[in-house]
Amino acid sequence: ALEMGDAFRQLLGEIQQRFPQIIKEVRGKGLLNAVELNGQSLAPITAFDVCLKLKERGILAKPTHDTIIRLAPPLCI
Repeated sequence: ALEMGDAFRQLLGEIQQRFPQIIKEVRGKGLLNAVELNGQSLAPITAFDVCLKLKERGILAKPTHDTIIRLAPPLCI
């Protein structure tokens, strides 16, 4: 889980580098990760809105705050 989580965070970090105006921070441990969005540049879009769009693309994510998205794979990986 630690290795897979590190690889996942590395990919998220690459996305953050491509879109620093949108993604403020990537953090996590193991396979439980979070992406903090830059709320000022996205207003009035919230993490909930982003999670709905991710769901349309088959990615399950949970908004935990207006600007924070929790990402965790299913336990049966």
